[in-house]
Amino acid sequence: MKTYRIDQHGGPEVLRIVDVEEPIPGPDEVLVNVTHVGLNHLDVWVRRGVDSHPFPLPLVPGSDVVGIREDTGDRVALHPGFGCLKCEICKHGRHDLCRHYQIRGESINGGMAQRVVVPKTHLMPCPIEPAKAAAMPLSLLTAWHMLVGRARVRPGQKVLIQAGASGVGSLAIQVAKLHGAEVAVTASTERKRERCMELGADHAWTYEEAKTEVRSWTQKRGVDIVMDHVGEATWKQSVRALARGGTLVTCGATTGHQANIDLRVLFFKQLNLLGSTMGTMDEMQEAWAAVTTGAIRPVVDKIMPMTELAKAHTMLESRALAGKVVMEQNL
Repeated sequence: MKTYRIDQHGGPEVLRIVDVEEPIPGPDEVLVNVTHVGLNHLDVWVRRGVDSHPFPLPLVPGSDVVGIREDTGDRVALHPGFGCLKCEICKHGRHDLCRHYQIRGESINGGMAQRVVVPKTHLMPCPIEPAKAAAMPLSLLTAWHMLVGRARVRPGQKVLIQAGASGVGSLAIQVAKLHGAEVAVTASTERKRERCMELGADHAWTYEEAKTEVRSWTQKRGVDIVMDHVGEATWKQSVRALARGGTLVTCGATTGHQANIDLRVLFFKQLNLLGSTMGTMDEMQEAWAAVTTGAIRPVVDKIMPMTELAKAHTMLESRALAGKVVMEQNL
């Protein structure tokens, strides 16, 4: 069987196609013939390597996987992250806090292969187009957990989403609107801002415009929730945009991981600063139900043959995309 494998960190050239033994399903496992795999910026971090965060190389990348069950012929999507389902934390439904939580394509082998074997508990139905389905799981789970699980978004709240045209951002717009919030986003280009408005954003600004427009939008009160995964470049602006009692929830640090805050602002304004990583398997099911009913739709920029994975990584790093890149099986 052919699969992509990362044996060492580096540029796109380390993405190698290799031959490996055919996977054989065990008890309560199924063989899935992979048809599509969506890319995330996580794939870039896994390929490049991250200081102080070891990845279990050699590793097969790919978190967002769609394929066909060998035993039934049904099309399925796979959970991108999962707990052990055995510990007390998992039994209480907090899979994301499980010490053995794993992310497909990051801590265990992913789906950039011809076939994968997975536990039956990792399967989700896939009644929509496979390429569209592959554009969502990891980013959708992240956005849902940030806004619903952590920030507790409610109807009527004002939500600012930094980098609204990103994979997480484009789905966060829809999650927030689904829960009755009013949404503003930042995005770097006109094309990206237009895409955000098409997805339901009420306002779309450049990062510079947002510094003044937020005050006008909220009558100087500030926003209830800021969702930020950009990091250092937007941190100060995100904190400043918050209303008294507001919540800043973050899941990443693309532009840098060092952030400062005036503690007097933190306690006088009674701000909530929340970290968020992935989400629970139950949240994934809740979010996926919204996908299957059409309440949340993917944003796909390009569909490319899997053999062009290195090229796709280069495009992803350029940040010129306004949507997800999905790889189609042709190994």
